[in-house]
Amino acid sequence: MLARRHLRIRVLQTLYTYYQYEGYSRAKAEKDLVEGTERVYDLYLTLLQLMLELAEQENLYRIDVASKFIVNKREFKRSFSQLAFVSWLQEFKPFKDAVKKSKISWQADMEAVGKCFYKLRQTTAYRTLTMTDEAINEQEWIQKIYKDEIEGSEFVNSVLEEKNIWWAESLSLAQSMVVKTIRMFYTSQEKNILPLFRDEEDDRKFMVDLLNETIKNDKEWTAIIAARTKNWDVERIALTDIIMLKMAITEFMQFTQIPLKVTMNEYIDISKDYSTPQSKVFINGVLDKIVEDLRSENKIVKTGRGLVEN
Repeated sequence: MLARRHLRIRVLQTLYTYYQYEGYSRAKAEKDLVEGTERVYDLYLTLLQLMLELAEQENLYRIDVASKFIVNKREFKRSFSQLAFVSWLQEFKPFKDAVKKSKISWQADMEAVGKCFYKLRQTTAYRTLTMTDEAINEQEWIQKIYKDEIEGSEFVNSVLEEKNIWWAESLSLAQSMVVKTIRMFYTSQEKNILPLFRDEEDDRKFMVDLLNETIKNDKEWTAIIAARTKNWDVERIALTDIIMLKMAITEFMQFTQIPLKVTMNEYIDISKDYSTPQSKVFINGVLDKIVEDLRSENKIVKTGRGLVEN
């Protein structure tokens, strides 16, 4: 499920395109934001389906090995497909229904799946699983394998980027959803795949309003930022930093029920992954000045329990 942080990142990515390309309208930006966010879920399902494709590759490999008498079948102690998470995913009807509805398939890209499995079975972790009786922590094992061999697979990532031009920018979000699904399977009583939104109506509105209000108030927000960055070389300020500052100001002034600290912490944190090494300090310092000045001018109004003084 996409948390508010993920929604902010989606808006940041869309605004980056908006400010980069002349003639890219606000209406087109909103359409691309909504449709692109929905495609994140297709990517999430595609990555989960890849786990099952790898399990099938393992089955085919074992049949091939047995037919050639290279090793005795009894040497295989356990299998990837027998892991509780993979077994559950193979039988979980809501997942199968979602895959069918979104027409998710790896059939045209089995070469990449095969290369990913080949690399997987060369690892010490996979050999420990399949060739020894050594005890393993399933959750830790599968999360490590996913992050090291699947999430980081150049074969898989290349295919995904070719499948959909929007997936490249959303890959890290979808991968984090897969890891969360694995973690929840092993730690929660209720087993389920994630929905796209926590609260679909509210989250969609937040995302669209954040985009539109940032664009609508662009000139005013630009002036606010310029007045607080006189000691900085504006030409050298990263575009992503400027966009994050504008988004933060939008939240300060237009989203009355989001605490100031939440907004500031979110954009400082996002800057670590989506901008320059210096961005964290820059954004923190500029937002501090902006909040102080806007408060003194009574331009920030927060409503709701616990927000009046924030």
